[in-house]
Amino acid sequence: MAETKRKNIVTRALAWVILVGVLTAPVAYYFMREPEIAVTATVIARGHVEQTVTAMSSGTVKPKLDSMIAGGTIGTVVAIPVKEGDRVKQGDALVELDHAELDAQVALAEANLRVGQSRLEQAKIAAAIYEEIAQARVSQAQAQFELARLDFDRIKTLSDKKAVSQSDFDKVTLALRVAQENEAAAKASQEENRVRKEEIRSAEAAVQQLEAAATVARSMRDKAYVRAPFDGVVAKVFVHIGEVVGSGLGSSLTGGGLTGGGGGSSSVGIGASVAVSSAAGLSTASSTALLQLVQDVDLYVKAPFDEANINLISKGQKARINLDAYRGVDFPAHVEFISPTVTRNADLTRTLDIDVRIVEGVDKFLVGMSADVIIVADEKDDVLCVPSEALIREEEAYVIENGRAVRRKVTIGIGNWQSKEVLDGLREGEMIITSVSLKELKPGVKVRVVDSLEKE
Repeated sequence: MAETKRKNIVTRALAWVILVGVLTAPVAYYFMREPEIAVTATVIARGHVEQTVTAMSSGTVKPKLDSMIAGGTIGTVVAIPVKEGDRVKQGDALVELDHAELDAQVALAEANLRVGQSRLEQAKIAAAIYEEIAQARVSQAQAQFELARLDFDRIKTLSDKKAVSQSDFDKVTLALRVAQENEAAAKASQEENRVRKEEIRSAEAAVQQLEAAATVARSMRDKAYVRAPFDGVVAKVFVHIGEVVGSGLGSSLTGGGLTGGGGGSSSVGIGASVAVSSAAGLSTASSTALLQLVQDVDLYVKAPFDEANINLISKGQKARINLDAYRGVDFPAHVEFISPTVTRNADLTRTLDIDVRIVEGVDKFLVGMSADVIIVADEKDDVLCVPSEALIREEEAYVIENGRAVRRKVTIGIGNWQSKEVLDGLREGEMIITSVSLKELKPGVKVRVVDSLEKE
């Protein structure tokens, strides 16, 4: 009986030991097992790598020409045949000023010109008639002289033979002398025609003066039509019908149109409406501006780059432009102009302005837009590369060997914030850890690769 009781006690104790062991084994394993951390990783492969330079701040979309158009004469606006947004051709009328007085001046100048041309024609006709008469007189006098000379020769021959009287000889001698004097007088009158020619030259000079006066009058009238100096789109109209405008006079005189005046661009008040382009993104109205005309078919982006990167930038390099309106889209471009001077900014930084020409997608750009610019300074294809986020100070990296993190020294080539070329220290096909910012990541630690740490 005692033996049986003792066996039961042993059996129960053994059962309790087994039960306790089963219950405590997971806890013991949890506390005694080797720690393992979750990491993100990628396979090292070959690919395309770029060395890029990014602008220090957003650039500005600019047109080749952005002009504040001014009038070339004082006048009252009588017509504005365009409105904002209209596309115009070079020479199209943009603003028309009152030109009734100028029309009268043109009519007067043209009438004076016609009078001068009439006088010139009269002088030419008179000279031609005088020349014809003088030529006829010379021909007649020469014929009479020839006859008189023949008579003189005949009578002289007879006189030498004593066949005629002395009085007959004296008559032919006198006739020859008279004919010779008449010929000389006719030729002298022909020389007098030079005076007529001088009158013609004087009349021609007068006509030239009158033509110049008419040209000036027409030019002054043409200034009443402010015309487009180039093909473009009307960005702003600063005047209204009835306002008095002109060189040195702005629409602000009448309280309309301009409100700011005297901005970044200046205008030249001439009939052809030539204006100076603004150095800023969009021209600001000057006190003489009638409207703003933009050539929006040849756009580019001006952006500031750190002066330290000047050795990496050269004309013709490829570039990419990003717009807030089209996120994720890279618009191809190329470097067209590098400023010859460095700009010292208000925050004491020094930047270099770079112009990049838009190659594709120009229709998506509007003048004045902000744009981010990235210049491709160098690029390589089919090289060993890794994500930039996988590098520690661009000197070291973690790879996974047998499920553990191994720290390696690496040598880096060209690259940017996305990827870097690997020259030494890593091999194609190895798994490199990209989540190197984890505090738990140390050499030799056991790792587990996951798609995203956010899911852990």
